[in-house]
Amino acid sequence: MPTVILLDVSLSMSRPVPTTDIENHTRFTLATAAINTFLDYLCVHAKLEYVSLVTFSSVYEVAVPFTREFDNIRVKLPQLEEGDKTCIETALHGVNQIILNEWGYQTPVQIILVTDGSSGVGAIGRNRIIQALPLPPTYPGKIHVLPVVSPHDSSLQHAMPLYQKIVDLASNTTNNSNANLMRGAIYCPDQLNIPGVIAAMTRLCEQHYQEFWCTLKCGQLETRVQLFPAPQPASHEGLSASYTLSNQLHVIGFLQQQDLGTPIALSKHLVIPQAQVGSNSATRENYGSKTPTKEGSSTEGTTTEDDMSDPSKIPNFCVLLHGALKVEGMSAIVQLGSEWWGTLSAWCEVSRARRSCLLLSILRPGASAAPWLGPLDQLGPSEENSTSTDSFPVRSWRSYSGGGSGCAWARPHALLADVQKVLRHARKLPDKTQHLYKELNRLRRAAISLGFAELLTCVGSALERECTTLPTNAPPECALQLAHAAAALRDPRTAFDIKHTLQPLATNFTVTSMSH
Repeated sequence: MPTVILLDVSLSMSRPVPTTDIENHTRFTLATAAINTFLDYLCVHAKLEYVSLVTFSSVYEVAVPFTREFDNIRVKLPQLEEGDKTCIETALHGVNQIILNEWGYQTPVQIILVTDGSSGVGAIGRNRIIQALPLPPTYPGKIHVLPVVSPHDSSLQHAMPLYQKIVDLASNTTNNSNANLMRGAIYCPDQLNIPGVIAAMTRLCEQHYQEFWCTLKCGQLETRVQLFPAPQPASHEGLSASYTLSNQLHVIGFLQQQDLGTPIALSKHLVIPQAQVGSNSATRENYGSKTPTKEGSSTEGTTTEDDMSDPSKIPNFCVLLHGALKVEGMSAIVQLGSEWWGTLSAWCEVSRARRSCLLLSILRPGASAAPWLGPLDQLGPSEENSTSTDSFPVRSWRSYSGGGSGCAWARPHALLADVQKVLRHARKLPDKTQHLYKELNRLRRAAISLGFAELLTCVGSALERECTTLPTNAPPECALQLAHAAAALRDPRTAFDIKHTLQPLATNFTVTSMSH
């Protein structure tokens, strides 16, 4: 996941550090050493990480935009200019805008706040800063704080409530699609010197930037792969259990991409094969040890230096699988754990380098992650002697379109038009009851297919507002139908069941006259 290094360049960062070394250090030079340690760690364990350097004092500035060229950040650090006072809330406002413009609302982001351990204000000012913090963010993320200060400094004790509040608020993200992210933390150095800040940054890296290795298996073929970014335990709205990815991923079948469609994905990860070390035949996986030569003879387990330098010439299961999926236009169904599946597809980077690898999409836990396929745990090979003319997947007897045309929401006005159509029918109850539920079912199925569950909550709230604005002479059935429809949209038992159909509330109102 992308990382923002939020570096304090206020005047207080220029204070000298008491030391017995011949070389004099300031808090800024210690911060620079910590950041270089972080970049060194990424060069070994997370080369694909995107990192941005943002500096702040009373204003913020993007010193280095998001990049994988970590040397750009190293070169920029000695060139940074001093600022004035520390304004953390202003810096976080700026970082939020940068992240939303660059990555949107769905990409998890980590922020490393490197500051001097002083809030610069008293207790009243600290409370004012806490109230002005632009947290929680509208994107999934977490904030780590690395104060460059002695653990016994009184200014740190005064600033700790502020730092802890920043960490806690950042973890309570309003975007709950990744609410299972590991929380951020405060990493105080044991002592105010270069080894102390390097040790603190190393602890941060080891806890939040660890590699995730597992085994990808398909029949008798298998290989060690790294998933980037490292997957998090799955926690989704409506699910009480927490799911952890297994260390063995089993390919259990293949589907045409047009049949698979685009099921909701909790996260996506690049599948990077383990680098081949040496030319021993034991490392050449299950492709056979004999390779024909030009003279017709064979060599056992030998490769040239040129072959070893070119990954495309080294036999690897991932290369085989990528080529097969790309040529056949198919995706692989992968068992991630108990009641948890994902899909593997061929991915190619749109850049001058044109690098390609496998892409793992982790689906929502449960057998109904792709409702149009039916239960994933019941998928099996097609029968060769089947006389059915229906193409896969088998169509349900129930029409998913609700009897109307599908929803196309390429532009905001198209979505608004569909919602307004529902509300128009709601205002003409009870005459338009059937039309209302027809449109609700069409809207609901489209929202579930696209992973747009928040839309159903908003439509339910709109129907409740319509219920409160009914005229006094409106038939009682109007309020009952509106309340019933709003509750049905939010029913957790059928929240993600695309096959479920909302039905009108059965009512029977009769008016009888009384004789005197």
